[in-house]
This record gives sequence, C-alpha cells and structure tokens, in this order.
Amino acid sequence: MKIRFEAIPNPSCRFEIWDNETGEPVVHHDRLLTFASAKSAARIADFLNDSRSHRRRAGAAEWRVADRDLGWGG
Repeated sequence: MKIRFEAIPNPSCRFEIWDNETGEPVVHHDRLLTFASAKSAARIADFLNDSRSHRRRAGAAEWRVADRDLGWGG
C-alpha cells in the first residue's frame, strides 16, 4: 500500500506535504502546508498518515496538534 502523505521539496527550497491520493499539495485552513526543514515536513506527513486510521476516534484533536507544531494554535 502506497503512503498517502509525504514530504517533498518544492522549487522555493521549502518542503510541502503532498497528498498522493489526490495528486495535490495539502491545504489546511486555506494555507499550503510548507515547512523550512525536511524534518518538520516529514513529522507532519507521518502524523497525517498515522491519524488516518484513527480519524473517527480522535476528531479535531489531530489538527490542533498540527496547528501547534506550525505555530498557528493558541
């Protein structure tokens, strides 16, 4: 089974989360998920891949963790 989300470099020397199922970059709250480091992007991609199997149980808490990692949460 192919991994759905992965971190890939983009032309602006940042790393974005790519959705292999839709063939598009991931957008959350109208923001493209891009990161300055490959490590940060890979961490979020891993989180999204792991959370897909727990989505019903975890609900909105998944995105709160991602928002905090990005510095968007309060």
